[in-house]
Amino acid sequence: MNHLRRIPLDGCVNFRDLGGYASTLGGTTKWGVLFRADSLHRLSPADGGVVTGRLGVRTAVDLRADDERERVGVLDPALGIVEHHVGTTDRNMHSYERPDPDWKSRTFAQLYENMISSGGERFAAAIELVADPGNWPTAFFCMAGKDRTGCLAALLLGMVGVDRQDIVADYAATAPAVPYIRERSLTELPDLAQVWERLPDDITTAPTSAMSELLDIVDDRWGGPEGFALEYGVKPQTIEHLRESFLV
Repeated sequence: MNHLRRIPLDGCVNFRDLGGYASTLGGTTKWGVLFRADSLHRLSPADGGVVTGRLGVRTAVDLRADDERERVGVLDPALGIVEHHVGTTDRNMHSYERPDPDWKSRTFAQLYENMISSGGERFAAAIELVADPGNWPTAFFCMAGKDRTGCLAALLLGMVGVDRQDIVADYAATAPAVPYIRERSLTELPDLAQVWERLPDDITTAPTSAMSELLDIVDDRWGGPEGFALEYGVKPQTIEHLRESFLV
């Protein structure tokens, strides 16, 4: 059977299947059960038919902050998808004032480290939801499907033994969608233009170096994705069930 990594949709431009990655534990990740995406509030009626019909998605995990949901919208409840909001940041990532005056001097990966550590319990809660086969097929998403979604995808793939090269490539696969995401975001939230003008170029793209360095940090600080998950409250049996169910 031929499987599509990137699912072509009208409203979402970064909807991708996490299946088909080889694991060092044996087997490959299962197609059609876990999807990563940009914000699902953008699904068109036709998209809804694909996502709930052909793909059978029954659960969605929204990683966006409260103010993002309020400003741009939420998943259409008429689709019948059970939605869980697990905001992995307390506030919109595109805020005008940063609490840390030195944030610009940090590497992209260090910003990711701060994001997953300060939001560790919330990332753990998202892992518990996404890793539960009883919720599958599941899609998890943030605004662009790049940063928060990319970090969660990397942690999940790492916990089931997917090779580092494939995790980095999965993250970098967002790059072709970035121009569309940026244009769309500026239409929805025009005040973002002032924020993005001050950001280093690589923060608005998806460079392989960002994820490669983050994986090094996770290995050094937590002993790997599993160590991160356990420290912030993911149950050992959750990881075990994920491996049993997601690898074929």
